[in-house]
Amino acid sequence: MMYRVLICCLLAICSGCAKDHTKPPANLSFESVEREKSLLYIIRYQSDVDVLDLFDRGERVGMISGMLHCALADDHDFSVGKAIQFSASGLIRSEKNENNKGKFSYLTRAFLSETSSNRSSERNLSVIELNQLLANKQQIPCKVVVTAYGYKPYYSNTMNLPVADLLREINKPR
Repeated sequence: MMYRVLICCLLAICSGCAKDHTKPPANLSFESVEREKSLLYIIRYQSDVDVLDLFDRGERVGMISGMLHCALADDHDFSVGKAIQFSASGLIRSEKNENNKGKFSYLTRAFLSETSSNRSSERNLSVIELNQLLANKQQIPCKVVVTAYGYKPYYSNTMNLPVADLLREINKPR
């Protein structure tokens, strides 16, 4: 019994030992957005930090996930433990681009969806709902969020996605 208590205490102490990242928050710059399929949007952007190789060990080595999250409504809390109710989100993919030295090019295939507060359900938003959500906005904030074993979550600086570009794609004939 004492052995189990000791193990539990050790795990509790070590759970607070997550390391900070050595890389600064990435500065992201929006490139483009286009609708790929009726529910999927490709967001292209650049970064001054290789967010898929934060540890200089190779792309995605040691990562749990690398996601781009954009807040479509007024909830701008990008914390890992919090679900954004109305968001555009998807995995980060590297896009090789030799023309931009010192910049890293990425794309994300994002779904525009509503998520319940406890993350038990998610549904894609309709064109009408998206138009209503974005009607009075000029831009929406986006961040790259990377989680990795033994490290605190990594958050980029905020990138603003122009709503006019997104609405153009949302309202394209299908």
